[in-house]
Amino acid sequence: MARIKPGSNVSYQALSLLSRLAYEKFGEDAIPIIRDVWYEMGLASGERLKEKLSDYSFESAAGIIHKDIQQSGLLDLYEMSEKECHFRTNPETKCDVGIDNTSQSICDAVMSINQGQYRAICGKDVEMHITKSCAAGDGCCEVSYHMKDTSRS
Repeated sequence: MARIKPGSNVSYQALSLLSRLAYEKFGEDAIPIIRDVWYEMGLASGERLKEKLSDYSFESAAGIIHKDIQQSGLLDLYEMSEKECHFRTNPETKCDVGIDNTSQSICDAVMSINQGQYRAICGKDVEMHITKSCAAGDGCCEVSYHMKDTSRS
């Protein structure tokens, strides 16, 4: 039974499957490795996305990083400002990465791809807060990103 469907992003699907299988086999011990790989993929894809932009602001980064999900019709909520991006999927939307009903920790690890993308584009880290997750068994995903406050030392 093939779990990778022929399509435009076979590498993404393969990494998703590998992440899920590693988590199923090794549990929480696999999380740091999964997070590192997804974050590195985010850095690389963020560099490619950056080439399409003339402005490297948080708002520009959010626009290009989340473009597909904005256009997918899968969102119940999408809010963006100069310093924050917040979205929630429609109820009962399936996880794009295929980690439904696994754990919050694998969701956090996989979603670090977006943190890497923001870092590559803006040159700064972002904080990510996942308040609802299909991976944790919630009926939707709700995620917010905002620039880390670097004024405090």
